[in-house]
Amino acid sequence: MTKELQLRGTRLDGKKKKILLAAGAAALGILGIAFLASLLLRVDMDQAREIALSAAGGGDIVGQSVDREGFWNEYSFQISNNGTWYEVELDSFGQVTELESDWDRDWSHGRWDWD
Repeated sequence: MTKELQLRGTRLDGKKKKILLAAGAAALGILGIAFLASLLLRVDMDQAREIALSAAGGGDIVGQSVDREGFWNEYSFQISNNGTWYEVELDSFGQVTELESDWDRDWSHGRWDWD
């Protein structure tokens, strides 16, 4: 005894089953390609460093960190540039998500000291 695949009380023949399976496989394929593309578009630490320096207008990196969240990274840089201090945060794709600046701040005790 074989059971037929049913959708809302209607029996599906072989052709309709194949169409549904093909549509499901296509949807999974598109999701897989999108996921792989997002992994390939991520920036590494060197690229993130260059983007942060560009956002701050140059200077010297006095502190940096990376926060790993599963497949994605968040980069944070502390930059000193001619008496101005910058904190620049970037997402995995190199987009600046936060940029703060202030004059004459001190990088002390290994942490950014914002008042």
